Amino acid sequence: MAKTQSKKHSKASAPDTSSAAPVPTRVLAMLFTAFAGTLGVKAWEERTAQNDALMAQQTREAMAIGGYVRSEVLRSQTAMNVILERSTRIGEAKKAAKLDKISRTIAQQDDAEAILKNENHAAIFSKDINGQWWEGLLPLSRLTPTPEGEREFDIFSSSDISLGAKVERIGFSRKISACAPVGETQLSVCVSRNVELLSIADYNRLLIYLLLLLAPGLAVVGLVGTIKTNARRLGHESEARKEIETHWRELEIGGQNGYWTWNRQSGLFSLREKTAEMLGLVPNRDLTIHEFQELVHPSTQNKVVSELDRARRDKSFQVNFKGNGSFSSRYFEMQGGPFQDGLSGIISDTTDRVRAEARSRISENLARSVVDAYPGPFAAWDQRHRLLIWNKTFANIFNLPEHVLRAGASYDVVMAEAAKQIRIERPISGSESGREILLLSDIWLNFYDRPTSGGGLVTVGLDMSSLKNHEQSLLGKEKKLRRLVLELDRMQGQSEEHARKYSEQKNKAERASQAKSVFLANMSHELRTPLNAINGFSEMLIKEIFGPLGDERYKGYAEDILSSGQHLLDMINDILDMAKIEAGKMSISTREIDPVDAVDSAIRMIRRRAEDKDISIKLDVSDDIPDIEGDHRAIKQMVLNLVSNAIKFTDAGGAIKVSITKENAFVRVSVADNGIGIPKKDLPRLAQPFEQSSADESRNSKGSGLGLSLTKSFAEMHGGKLILESELGVGTTVSFLLPIDPPQKNKTQKIA
Repeated sequence: MAKTQSKKHSKASAPDTSSAAPVPTRVLAMLFTAFAGTLGVKAWEERTAQNDALMAQQTREAMAIGGYVRSEVLRSQTAMNVILERSTRIGEAKKAAKLDKISRTIAQQDDAEAILKNENHAAIFSKDINGQWWEGLLPLSRLTPTPEGEREFDIFSSSDISLGAKVERIGFSRKISACAPVGETQLSVCVSRNVELLSIADYNRLLIYLLLLLAPGLAVVGLVGTIKTNARRLGHESEARKEIETHWRELEIGGQNGYWTWNRQSGLFSLREKTAEMLGLVPNRDLTIHEFQELVHPSTQNKVVSELDRARRDKSFQVNFKGNGSFSSRYFEMQGGPFQDGLSGIISDTTDRVRAEARSRISENLARSVVDAYPGPFAAWDQRHRLLIWNKTFANIFNLPEHVLRAGASYDVVMAEAAKQIRIERPISGSESGREILLLSDIWLNFYDRPTSGGGLVTVGLDMSSLKNHEQSLLGKEKKLRRLVLELDRMQGQSEEHARKYSEQKNKAERASQAKSVFLANMSHELRTPLNAINGFSEMLIKEIFGPLGDERYKGYAEDILSSGQHLLDMINDILDMAKIEAGKMSISTREIDPVDAVDSAIRMIRRRAEDKDISIKLDVSDDIPDIEGDHRAIKQMVLNLVSNAIKFTDAGGAIKVSITKENAFVRVSVADNGIGIPKKDLPRLAQPFEQSSADESRNSKGSGLGLSLTKSFAEMHGGKLILESELGVGTTVSFLLPIDPPQKNKTQKIA
């Protein structure tokens, strides 16, 4: 009987496992299936990455072979050009360029260095010394290196083949092929090779994935057994909560943590000594919920209250909060959960951790700003060559999609995707990790992979497009220069002949100029003598010295004769003066004079002509005009020329103002009118001999066109200059500057 009661007691004290939740086998099966699917996707991604890497490698090899082919084409074409541009020795050109055949052609191939002629030959073109085009057939077997292993090289026309790389499955193997253009030719080179469909590495990878798939299966079986075992070992709720209390106390002892409890019945918080010390309170003091909230900063009070309310419903919690009052610069973390008739947990001082995280965020933001500010592509990788950080230029320049360019992405995967945008890639001489690449967007980069001290990797790129373009320009100019050297050799003899002819023509021109001067000197006397007689007799007729002429019309005719003769005499004098100036024989005799006297004398001489045309002339002189070193006759002639021009191009009723002012070391004489003005296009040429304005083609402006030219020459002979300003329809102002001190006395004086 005692034994029976003992057995019943033991059964009553054992935990009831019959009510335990059944093992979630269906959920475990779904997890196992998801893991198997993930391994399959991973295997497919690695196979795709392997194909991308093979295509990138094949593309780089195609680019390298393309460069080799282009160098062979340029070598043959250069050899052919050098010989044909000097002579027409076709046999020598064929031998030097290693051609199978060379023949004359009509087509001029200026747009391409070479084209595909047939399945065995490429055609190159060149001009001979006579400008005739020749076509050379270059065997394709010479353009590519000898294949090694299972590689195959083929050359096609650029219009018949598509560029890039591809993978084709042929039976139990894969064919990797890539095609690349050959410089500025119409050729494209293709490189292909066969790879096993499944290699030993693929079989090893498959075996590893099977082991990885079996491992979680075994783990699931063990987990089910563990769950069943633990279900049998579960005790009463009081024992579990004692373990929780032990856990919190152990945490308090092990670090900067403080233990607390909350009693559901009294509603009070009990704080251990370390907890009270952290919060700045008296040890072993009980607090109400409201008093405890006052220890929390207002910005985080709601979050703490919400978590405590959730914990009252038998939920574990963890919340971070900021201290209040004198502890507002401190940060804490509160953890807890159900315990007996209330809650218990720990409070940890996390101030150092929060500040460290803030500093880390600042450093990370600073690093991100520096990386984004770098103008070229930039990326950083960790010890396992997984992507850590990159800038926008790295993503944009290689056109990388978001699903590839992400944190944690493999270096090989990212660079395989970037290789799709690379047209040419070659190592940089003198650099172990640098390479020079040309993108499909015609951007040249110097690309470097630099190891870091922590075992990581930094990838940087420098844009060298402008330098490369300049280099290509220099190569083109060098080629043109070689041709020019040959052309200069041929032109040297012609230049010597031209120099001899130029010397002869120069001597003829000097003799003609001398003959012109002699002619003008002789004609001066021959022209002036009869003109003086004509002017004198016509003036006698006008004044009726020997009695009346009879008919009044005779007097009018005599006035016309006198006016025409004086005009012709003025023109002859201007032409002779200009001839003397051009011959360098014109000189002025300077002395100390009052410039106002010369200007006033000229105005008095020409005032009658202005009054006859109903034009007023006004002289305006400043008070500070000094004496200058000048030629009285030349200054008077300059004023006569300018006022005469003003009268010609000013209508009746107009006004002319002559002003004399002092400007720094110069005296300015200006003649301003309100006449028809001068177009802006005529201003630059009016100071040249025999040039006249086109402002009014219908106006009969008699003259030789030498007035402004003579005035300009006289002003420059004094050391001054002529200034011409005009606006069409408003008027014209012509000024000349005369230095107060002659140039030989003050050579450093400049016109203001």
